[in-house]
Parts: sequence; structure tokens; C-alpha cells
Amino acid sequence: MKIEQDEIRGIKFWHRKGFSDLKTFEEVIGNKVYLKRGMEILPEEKWMDCGGNVGSFALQACSLNANVVIYEPDPYNCEMIEKNLKLNKFKAQVIQAALVHDDRKNVTLFIGNNNNVWRNSIVKKWNDKGIKVPCLNFDKEAKNFNSCKMDIEGAEMPILETTKIKFKKLVYEWSFDIDPSLTRLWKVLDTQKKNYRVEAAWNSIRYNKKDYEQWQKEWFPACTNVFCYQKPIYENS
Repeated sequence: MKIEQDEIRGIKFWHRKGFSDLKTFEEVIGNKVYLKRGMEILPEEKWMDCGGNVGSFALQACSLNANVVIYEPDPYNCEMIEKNLKLNKFKAQVIQAALVHDDRKNVTLFIGNNNNVWRNSIVKKWNDKGIKVPCLNFDKEAKNFNSCKMDIEGAEMPILETTKIKFKKLVYEWSFDIDPSLTRLWKVLDTQKKNYRVEAAWNSIRYNKKDYEQWQKEWFPACTNVFCYQKPIYENS
């Protein structure tokens, strides 16, 4: 497998030719997709990187002097993460495991089509290419962090519906092409708004009216990032 080296915004990285790796770095480091709506990564923050892929978010966080632990189920992606950390002389722990809302010990990871390894999923069966991977309970792992980025291709949904963890900062991706249910997302958002200030790119379009039909007509993305900020204690009283 041929790998090539590149650099974006002063961060160096290896990527596999013909895979989705380069596009991931362009989106995360180049376009800063996780640093929208006022989201910041500050020095010494403890970030839980759920769905590390090839390390783009982790490299970005390390470059801003945050502490990061990376959870990634694909063993080949984990190898790329380790290479990219070493290339930049960054230190971060890499854990090869999927994250789940229950106590399963292993799951099948389905590999994305056409080498789109950023779509690897334990929820969506893209094809018959699946590998057994270990998994860990999200809440048991998350209690050691104050901030979390979550992009785990559909596995966010049951975690967000059941978690008891309250982060200082949380950014996650909701994949409509895996679960197109707006009512399911709205229920999660209504719960989160009790403890978080919630921001999203589409927040001012249709969330307040909860108009599913109008949403469909105007704009329906494949996925969207949601940004959550812990409310001050007095706002919850």
C-alpha cells in the first residue's frame, strides 16, 4: 500500500493513496469542521476523540497543546494514527476499540465502500466487508474527560440517547444517511438543551419549528455537526 506525505496548516501527515485519508485531513485541519460555532480546543483540556480515523482531529488538538486519547476500531487506521503522531512528534494514547452504549465486548466493523474508511461503521452494513473489533462502554471511558469529539458513523445515536456523562464541550456528527429520523435527533437535542447550549449549522433553519416537510424541501444534508457547550450552573437552576 502506497502512502504519501503532505502538510496542511503546518501539520504534517501520511495518507494512503486512493483512500479517503487526504479528504479527511482537508476537512478537519484545512476547513476546521470541528471548530465552528465558537468551538475551541484549549491547552491542557482532556479530549476524548471518538472515531479517530487516521488522526486528523487528534493532530489538530495536539497542535493546540490539548491532551487527547483516541478511540479507533480499525487496526489499520490505528497504524496510520501512530505514524502521524510520530511524524509531528506529538504524544497521545491510541486505543483500538469501538465505543458502544452497552456492555458488548466485540462488534463487527463494516468497512466503507471504495476505500472510504472514514465511513467505517458498526451500525451501517455498507457491504460484506466486516472485521471483528473490540469495544468499550462509552460512559465508563468518558468519565475521565471534560471534552469530547464524536464521529462514529451512526453509533453516536444510541450513545447520545443513553449517556449520563456531561462534558464541558461536546461536538458530534449526526449522519442522516445512516439514520434519517429527524424526530430522533430532535429528541436528543431537547434532552441536551437541559444541560448544554446547542449550536448547529442548520439550527436557525427548521429546528425550532420542527417542520420535517419544509426541511426536506429546503435542505437535507448527509450529515451535520452539532456543537454543545455546558451551561453555567445557575442557568440550570
